[in-house]
This record gives sequence, C-alpha cells and structure tokens, in this order.
Amino acid sequence: MAGAVRFRLAASAEPDLEEVLSELSASWSADAGDLRLWVSAEDAGEVSGRLAAAGLRVLARESELERDWVAEAASLQRPVAVAGIVLDPHDPPSVDPGRRHRLRLPAERAFGTGSHESTRLALRLLLPVVPRGGTVLDVGCGAGTLALAARLAGARRAFGFDLDMEAPLAARVNASRNGVEGCAFWGGLLGSLSRSARFDVIVANMLQEEVGPLLPGLAALLPEGGALVTAGQLVAREEEFLGLVRAAGLRTRRLASEGEWLGTLSVRP
Repeated sequence: MAGAVRFRLAASAEPDLEEVLSELSASWSADAGDLRLWVSAEDAGEVSGRLAAAGLRVLARESELERDWVAEAASLQRPVAVAGIVLDPHDPPSVDPGRRHRLRLPAERAFGTGSHESTRLALRLLLPVVPRGGTVLDVGCGAGTLALAARLAGARRAFGFDLDMEAPLAARVNASRNGVEGCAFWGGLLGSLSRSARFDVIVANMLQEEVGPLLPGLAALLPEGGALVTAGQLVAREEEFLGLVRAAGLRTRRLASEGEWLGTLSVRP
C-alpha cells in the first residue's frame, strides 16, 4: 500500500508552493538543485491538479510504500551475550541461553534492545561490580535494560528514572514480561531523589553532554567505595570526560571501549 508520494520539481517552484498547497499536509526540501515534495497518497491526485493549474512542471513522481519501522528495526536485532546475561529481542528465543539469564527485550517504541555498543560496554563494566544484596540506580533507564540486568546479577533492589515519561512504562513492561521483581522505575530528574538516598552502584548510559552536569550529584549518592559506571561517551573525548569525573571527586578504576564509544568504572574514595 502506498504511504506517500514524492514529486520532483524545479527549485524555482519553491516560492509558489505554500500558496498552491495551502490546507494540504505536505513537506518539501531542496536537493541538488531540485525540489522534493512529499504528500500522502490520498492527497496526491489533488496536488497533481493544483501543480498543473499553477503551471508548475513535475519532473518525476514516485510512490513510497508504507514501512513498519519498528518491525524493520526488530529484524536487524541480534541476541547479545554479556557475562551471565543474554539480551534477546525475539520470542520464542532465537538462541539457547545455556546457564545465562535471558532478558527478552523486543524492539518497541523508541527504545533499543540492548544491542548498541554503549549498552554492551555498560553491562561489561556493571555486572562484575554489582554487589549481591546491594542496590543499583540506572540513570536515564530507557527500557530498563541495565536495572533488570543488575537484579539478575544479584542486586537486592534496582531503581531507574528517565526524562522520557514513556521510559518507566516500557521498563515496567519489560520487568513484568521477564518476571523480574524488586525494581522501581519513574519519570523525572535527578532532583526527584531524596538527598539521603544512597546506592551501591550507579550506572548511566548517556552522552557526555547529558551525564557530565550530573556527575557531582551522582557522586553524592554513592557511599564510600560506591561505584559509578558510565557508557555512551566518545573515545575521542576521553581525557575531557575523565577530567569531569575527577572534578566530581571520583577515581577512575577501569576504562573500556567499543568502536567510538567509551565506558568507565569509577569509585568514590
């Protein structure tokens, strides 16, 4: 089924388009001297008539099929095994997890399935330091992948929050579908936490611009000897980021990288 129709016109047609296409849903952009115009399949006939009436010549016309982007993204996902966890987007399982814990994380909404390099980095650094019976905080939790993995690795409780108000809903669904209890997720800022809150381990899979300003506040949530795991920063900016970590009063104990992405494990002295 056609989802949209693309018209190609001469760039000189652009000044007239807004008037010609008034009250119709359309978008256009200039590309290499031509104008690309997109409209819905339902409006394509009327658009053709309006363009012809205005004397605007159509150089080419193509139909674009509707695409299920979530399904396409899911088809590209592969199971990821890190330490004792297998992240599998498929149901039924596409691999035998063996003695590993399996987390089913289908591609839904805008959240990934854990296959991104930075998520793998975070898991590699996080899982070995999760204290059995301890507490873990997942900052920018998304679909809850890291918090759920921490629970399976032995944490007594795992918590997660995110600015995206759909994130805690997705995380709760993933906790339920995997039978993982002992987790709490909510939408909000770092300030939503009590000043007296403390976590044995904090993990943040976020870009440097996002997590950098939070580092002093996150350090304050760690007890002495508590660990902060980060991922999602760039290897090319390693020294800059490590400087921010030091300024927050933390000492970096381990670095890891995958592709262009950097992961760190730091502790509060």
